[in-house]
Order: sequence, then structure tokens, then C-alpha cells
Amino acid sequence: MDSQEVLRAKDESLTHLRRVYGDEAETVIADGRYGFISGLMKDVLRKPAIERLTLSDNIDKVVLNRWLGIPLFLVILFGVFQFTFVASGPLMDWIDGGFGWLAEKTSAISPGWLSSLVADGIIGGVGSVLVFVPVIFLLYIALSILEDSGYLARAAFVMDRLMHRIGLHGRSFVPLMLGFGCNVPAIMATRTIENPKDRLVTILVNPLMSCGARLPIYALFAAAFFTAHQGLVVFSMYAIGIALALIMAWIFRSRLVPGESGHFVMELPPYRLPTITGVAT
Repeated sequence: MDSQEVLRAKDESLTHLRRVYGDEAETVIADGRYGFISGLMKDVLRKPAIERLTLSDNIDKVVLNRWLGIPLFLVILFGVFQFTFVASGPLMDWIDGGFGWLAEKTSAISPGWLSSLVADGIIGGVGSVLVFVPVIFLLYIALSILEDSGYLARAAFVMDRLMHRIGLHGRSFVPLMLGFGCNVPAIMATRTIENPKDRLVTILVNPLMSCGARLPIYALFAAAFFTAHQGLVVFSMYAIGIALALIMAWIFRSRLVPGESGHFVMELPPYRLPTITGVAT
């Protein structure tokens, strides 16, 4: 049997499976495999009469609820941004004050032309950049805590239903979340998406996710024009980016690269307290 005959036999088998079972071959094979495993476990395993639910199971009843899952995710995301700005405020003031003091001392002991270059140019320029480091640092810490605790995997599972409605699946959610940190590694993370069409659409919409480099710009405008609602304004900017990404993904998936989305299976890790090592890495 040559290669062409093998390919024809493969296509015929896929068509037969779709016609008989009404689903994709990957799903049919996975269902058969898990069905065999489930039957085998029933034959060889003995379970206690009353199966006790773990703490993770009880938490998942709320976190993975079809009605509460997405609103809870949005509340947690808003809390992350609120925490970021509230906690970083004193650090930003301290850094800004330190560079202001340094510029003042430099101006007092330097000639006029050198004073302007060093105080306003070098010290002022570096200070205006470093003053936003606490915001970015605390945002990364908060996202690392969510990942290390096991919640981000649940967030991907919760978003799977919404992803399917726009033609993607839950595996695309993780690269999109990584886009909050940096779009470059987020696009590299799309290599884990097996379906090439899902991977292409995820790459195309990823730049709409607001990366860490844009956070200082958002923070600058929020502090200048919306002092009393900085967290809410920045959260809204991120939410608008997410909404645009979902809309463009639906347009791309329905017009540019039409076709059925791949199926999503993932293992949910148990909840655990974040560790310093896990958050730092």
C-alpha cells in the first residue's frame, strides 16, 4: 500500500467516524479511550461507600459554575488591578520623591548647562521610567500567585465555553493571558495549540491584549485624569482590549480561517497555597 492509498484510507476512516458517531475522530477516539479506562477502573478499583469531597472539589463547585465562573473571573481580575495600584502607590511616590531630591541636589552643585542635562535629561528620564516599575512588578506577582494557586487553569476551563462561541477553545486562553505580561512570549506559547487555524487566530488577536509595556501609559493617563478611579479605569482599558480580541477572533474564525475549532481537554491541578519559589519563577 503506497502513501496515497494510506491517505485515502485515513480520510475514509475519518468520514466514517463522523457519519456514524456525529463527531470528530479525535473526540470519538478520546471518548473510546476514556470509556475503556473507566470500565477497567470499575472492575479493578474498590471505592468507599461514601466518597468524601476534597477542598478543591468544594471550591470548584463555585469557581467552575457555569453562571458564576466568568463573573467571578472578572471580579478577581478587577481585584488584581485594584491591588496593583493601591499597593504600588507608596512605592511610586517614594521613587518619584527620591529622583526629585537627587535632581535638586545635582542642580545645586552643577553648572547651568550640565545641570539641565543631568537633572532634567538623565535623572528625570530614568526616574520617569523607573517610577512605574512597582506597578509592573506587582502585576506580575499577582498573576504568578493566581497561576501557582491553581486558579489560572480553572480560568481557562471556565473560558472554554466562551472561546468555543467565537471559534476557539480553552487552550487559546493561556497565551491570551500571557499577553498581559508580554505579547512576544504569549505568541510563542501558541505552539501548544494543535489546531493550526486556532493557533493562527490566537496569534492575530494576541496584540490586542494589553501587555506590561502599555501599563505605564495607562497608569499615567489614569493618574492624570482619573485620580479617584485609577484601578477602575485601567481595568476598563484591559477589558476593552479583551472584548476587541474576542470580537476580532470571531471575525477571523468565521471569515478568514473558517472551520471547526479543536477540542479541549485539560487536567485541573489541586488548589494549593502559592510558594515563594513558585511565584518567583
